[in-house]
Amino acid sequence: MNRVVIRLGLVIGVLAALVLAANLLPSGQGPATTALQATRLPLERATFICPESSFAKGSTSTDVAAVAASGQGSLLDAGLRIARGNAKPRLDLTPLGTRTPLASGDRRERLVTYAVRKPKEPPVVVSAQGSIAPGTTAGQITRTGEGPLRGLAESACTSPGSEFWFVGTSSQLGRHGRVYLTNTDNADAQVELRLYDENGPVDADSIHSLAVKARSQAVVELDQLAPTSKRLAVAVVSTRGRVVAALRDDALEGETPVGVDWVPTAARPGRDVVIPGVAPGRGERVLSIVAPGDSTASVDLSVLAAEGSFQPAELGRVDVKPGTVAEVRLDSATQRQAAAIRLTSDVPITATMRSQLGPSTGVRDVAYTAASRSLSGPAVVPVTLGGPDHTATLVLSTPGSRAVRASAELSDADGRSLGSQKLVVKPGRTIAVTLTPSKKVDRYVLVVQPEDGGPLYGARFLVETAGDGPMMSVWPLASGETTAIRPVTRADLGTGVGTGPTPDALFQ
Repeated sequence: MNRVVIRLGLVIGVLAALVLAANLLPSGQGPATTALQATRLPLERATFICPESSFAKGSTSTDVAAVAASGQGSLLDAGLRIARGNAKPRLDLTPLGTRTPLASGDRRERLVTYAVRKPKEPPVVVSAQGSIAPGTTAGQITRTGEGPLRGLAESACTSPGSEFWFVGTSSQLGRHGRVYLTNTDNADAQVELRLYDENGPVDADSIHSLAVKARSQAVVELDQLAPTSKRLAVAVVSTRGRVVAALRDDALEGETPVGVDWVPTAARPGRDVVIPGVAPGRGERVLSIVAPGDSTASVDLSVLAAEGSFQPAELGRVDVKPGTVAEVRLDSATQRQAAAIRLTSDVPITATMRSQLGPSTGVRDVAYTAASRSLSGPAVVPVTLGGPDHTATLVLSTPGSRAVRASAELSDADGRSLGSQKLVVKPGRTIAVTLTPSKKVDRYVLVVQPEDGGPLYGARFLVETAGDGPMMSVWPLASGETTAIRPVTRADLGTGVGTGPTPDALFQ
């Protein structure tokens, strides 16, 4: 009888595995055709690093938030229950190097937040597991009311990786860029910083190999490595282990603060890139392009505006010399309207847009958006500040030849809906939509869901009306990771039947 039960259990287990494979693999691809292919499974664990927990009493505060928003969970949760039923749903915010969470949650759609209110707080590690992991998004926003770092500075909390690109910072007089390298693993990481400026690759052999100790953070001051560079791009490449890289840029004119923000990671160099989220309003709009290869890049530039796509007069073609960073002023071309920029090049490039808000003289603020991938699923902005002093604008663009339909939904910290809107972006155009929660809330979650049509890019701008001038930050839209690739495995009947899943260090 026991043998019959054991055989029956094995049959049920095999059938369950086949059912899971049928749900996760494309139609028409069964086990026979995918035996030697990697398998894509629902994400069971996810880790994100928030780069800096700034706090100074009376002037600076940082808020960290994470959420696994709606619209992503049903099929993935079912897959998780079949494949890995032992992982309990959990979302933790924990200081780097410690084990005690600052804040926790155990269900999707509920915002988990932590307000940094003491100095020298370590960077926050966001970890998600079980049915909360797929699609989890985390971010931080820092508000500084006075001093050289006055302004809003917002950043997505990023997963560990091996390559990061940043474009658009500078070491010229008044500008200051800092690179934050964080290692959450239990082993030391080795990192190379490759710098490019207006003259070509920066000779900085002394910093080509940097050690980042396990469970620690290292900060690199760019004006010490490239003190005379007016335009800078930085490639962070991990040669051993993984890190999270982030870059903050701030600027002064004399003693007047003129902007601070995190420069988002740009897409890896390619021949066709889109930079979404050119901010509406007055102020400088500066496009920075790096061509890191050995050949001059001939770049065609198009603006995706409200009325359609066009090449600005005398700026439609830009040549970027090998290994250099070029800048293009687009103030007049964008005419204070929200827009996106499309670049097509004969050699790989990547780029970033710097949008400044405020008068030409006096206190003002900046925001950065970078070359990014189109949305492949829901994009979540975990926190947008509400109230009468804040205005939020959603900017969406498509470079394609088909209109894109999308939805934007707002919800409160408990996941309750605050309103939704259906949106249409016409081919080659950009739309700007003011976000207006249906209730008076001090913060809310935004979920943008592409529904059909061509590729979709976007960003959410946040503007605060302060007594001494405007403050601004931006969140470039990106779809959260919902699955992970399990490497190829081959059955070995001689090893017997295993009792659990094979560990995968890349996704743990």
